[in-house]
Amino acid sequence: MKITNVYVGGWFQRTMLQLTEIYDFLRECKTKLNLEQDKLNEYRKNLEIGKIDYYVSGEEYIEFTTSLDIKVKIFEDGLIVLNNQKVSEDTLFADINRVADYYENKLSPAFNYLFSLGAPVPKELAHIETV
Repeated sequence: MKITNVYVGGWFQRTMLQLTEIYDFLRECKTKLNLEQDKLNEYRKNLEIGKIDYYVSGEEYIEFTTSLDIKVKIFEDGLIVLNNQKVSEDTLFADINRVADYYENKLSPAFNYLFSLGAPVPKELAHIETV
């Protein structure tokens, strides 16, 4: 067996409306929310975004690449899938950790800040562990 891809997934309760907010933030570092622009800039820069696209194919989703060779897909229902296609069996655990680290330490903090002024998370979801 040869391993060629690593995937990490997550989910947070969102809708198509929030997908547009995420896209605006990722593309232009803009939001209609009363958030500190310096913090938004820092979070966006930390994501190391390359190419970004918005797709409608059955359901809407955003897809972007990073300078770390990670591809991120964010779907309208809140599903997030991160993928590393440059995996080596010699560095497999490091490749897995790179994707998990990106999700936990770059993407999640950025989205947590972007949605920090919104409605509180339901109790059932508040204590869900990450990766």
